[in-house]
Amino acid sequence: MRLPLHLRWELYPVQHEAGKRAEYGGSYMEEVNWWEKKKKSSLYNEIRYMVPEILFLRGLKKENPRLWNLSFPFHFGFYLIMGTLGLLILGALCLVLGLPVAPGQGLLGSLIYYLTILSGFLGLSLGTVGTAALFRRRLRDPELRNYSSFFDYWNLAFIFAFFLVGLLAWLFHDHAFDGARAYVYSLLTFGGIPAGMAGNRTFWGSLSIVLGSLLIAYIPLTHMSHMFMKYFLYHSVKWEDIPNTGSRIEGEVLENLGLKPTWAAPHIGADGKQTWAQIAASAPKEKK
Repeated sequence: MRLPLHLRWELYPVQHEAGKRAEYGGSYMEEVNWWEKKKKSSLYNEIRYMVPEILFLRGLKKENPRLWNLSFPFHFGFYLIMGTLGLLILGALCLVLGLPVAPGQGLLGSLIYYLTILSGFLGLSLGTVGTAALFRRRLRDPELRNYSSFFDYWNLAFIFAFFLVGLLAWLFHDHAFDGARAYVYSLLTFGGIPAGMAGNRTFWGSLSIVLGSLLIAYIPLTHMSHMFMKYFLYHSVKWEDIPNTGSRIEGEVLENLGLKPTWAAPHIGADGKQTWAQIAASAPKEKK
């Protein structure tokens, strides 16, 4: 965010534009004096594009189906675990309010109970299988191995450990995620314990909590943060299309055009004396 303004793409279609021009790759720039007209946006068009892209990795499936077969279980497992965490928080809030979360205890309590089991089990299973498959692919595929760093393998190993330990905790002890919900309850109540859950801690459950907490703290420090940064990269870079007529962006562009670059490449002519505006307006240097 602190770096100089990015180069504007001006690639189309832009999915948040209202109407059907995006279906054939068009845009409002087809109109005469488009910058003088009020631009209409569509949240529906935007969501219709972003949901399949983020949840189901539509672009990867189109460009690299073989990698998608491994990457989709990993990513979708992650999303399901995030959803499970949301359900655990919702269930813990119900317990705080005195509403039981168990089968046959009202529509809301039963729904949260069964959705947590379904989401949690599928998330842990898909995540374990997908992470192991991606790790194996990086080791065996020369194209991936050539540019894989130590931390690429470390990240996958760390995530695999979390998924596997969580799956073992579910398999041997916490089939309904009652223990996980009780832990979230204790966080919300600063140490409180739901009725009937005292002394019900297990090694695998405790280890999964430790690994999950560390993973939540670790992800923002790595390139894995693209899972939530993708939203900003779409809206603030790829789809940012505010007309430059007295806007903040126009001011930043003009400021950047006044900089005097000192690039070494001779064909640029960046001698430290000319501004970017002068260089861009001059004729290209002939190749000797």
